[in-house]
Amino acid sequence: MYLAPMPADRQHRASGADVRATLDAIRRLVQGIRSPSRRDAAAGLTAAELFVLHALRDAPAQSLNELAGRTYTDQSTASPVVERMRRRGLVKRERSSEDARRVTIALTAAGRTAVERAPDPPQSAMIAALARLPARERRALARGLTRLVSEMGLEHERAAMLFEDASG
Repeated sequence: MYLAPMPADRQHRASGADVRATLDAIRRLVQGIRSPSRRDAAAGLTAAELFVLHALRDAPAQSLNELAGRTYTDQSTASPVVERMRRRGLVKRERSSEDARRVTIALTAAGRTAVERAPDPPQSAMIAALARLPARERRALARGLTRLVSEMGLEHERAAMLFEDASG
């Protein structure tokens, strides 16, 4: 997506220490999540795959919507990750014995081995840090980031899992 350059007078107004601090914080977040040591240790799993494996570690998901809730995404975001992992033999999708309309998603033996060997997903540290923030600060952060996305003209972009291709 091409965004036209900002007029010089607006650039000057936006050049304060708060902008630098914000950009530095975003850079640190991205660097922390993309840490090469985490990727290498994950044995070829993407950050999203690792996140889904950990979300399924303790219990199968009774539906794709439940799994999406556990990963703080939506069904359309979780579905391609689950399908890719199913093709790799890491998860299985089975019809629920209680309701044939529902599909249970669970780790396979290979998926369980992968999650036991893999590090915690990088999203876990972010979620834990967000949980430690007071509710007022979390809401302010959510509002501020949502506004930033809107100002950048990105509000209609699909919110893929971290470092996944947004095209699905």
